[in-house]
Amino acid sequence: MNKIISFIDKSPSIMTEILIIENESKIAQELKDMIELTNAEFKVCGILQSVFEAKIWLINNKTPQLIFCSIQLPDGLGFEIFQDLSIAAPVIFCTDYNEYALEAFENNGIDYLLKPLDHFKLQRSLKKFTQLKELFGEENALNNRKFNNAALYLNSYKSSLLVYYQDKIIPVSLDKVDFIYYNNYQVNVYMQNAHYETRDTLNNIITSLNPKDFFRANRQFIIHRKAVVNIQQYFGRKLLIGTSSPTPEPVVVSKANSSEFLKWVEGLNTEENAYSALFDNMRLMS
Repeated sequence: MNKIISFIDKSPSIMTEILIIENESKIAQELKDMIELTNAEFKVCGILQSVFEAKIWLINNKTPQLIFCSIQLPDGLGFEIFQDLSIAAPVIFCTDYNEYALEAFENNGIDYLLKPLDHFKLQRSLKKFTQLKELFGEENALNNRKFNNAALYLNSYKSSLLVYYQDKIIPVSLDKVDFIYYNNYQVNVYMQNAHYETRDTLNNIITSLNPKDFFRANRQFIIHRKAVVNIQQYFGRKLLIGTSSPTPEPVVVSKANSSEFLKWVEGLNTEENAYSALFDNMRLMS
């Protein structure tokens, strides 16, 4: 059996203890270095190399605040650890394959990283963990199921919307949607040369859409990135958005949201959009 490497610091601190379960020593060490370089308050408390070692360690030690776990381990899949033990810590799974994504989020997962590990993506995952912890608090991060449900929410988006046409309900792929428009208590989904009614609100719809693809431009419009063809300066530092499909009225982004919109068009800050939507929903539910 491989020797368990432990780095537990017995002195009192406010460090965030992170456990790594990874059987490839080089990857484990690189991951440890990247984690501890990302934030001075992150401390790797141990590196384990198998399902068996992880179970023994977790039974005999205080639960860490976060776990990085490889899915493919020498004696089984990493999921087995969390299926056999009652471990409430959030987990970031690491793997060579993307086929396990859904199962990862059913086993304490808050994120899913593909190997070889990328420093930028690792930082983004750690940022997600930190923001979720801030939302729910330290104790809830370890013990409240809402923490993991929120992470699942952030990684689960609709691929289609249900729309109504005559007496039929039709699923419309979001890839085909240019924008969603609200007017006079009615919401319509617009595509090239067609539009349909949907019986949901813009507030509900935006929380189920991938923020990488969709942006809430104002009270009337949610627009798809692919539909944006030009952006013009408008009165009072607002933005006027030109779209690939004609809109019932001009799409205007306020001065307050113009900077965020431009970042979104460039592909920046989509994670923050997702967190903002989540936080708004959590406030409404509390």
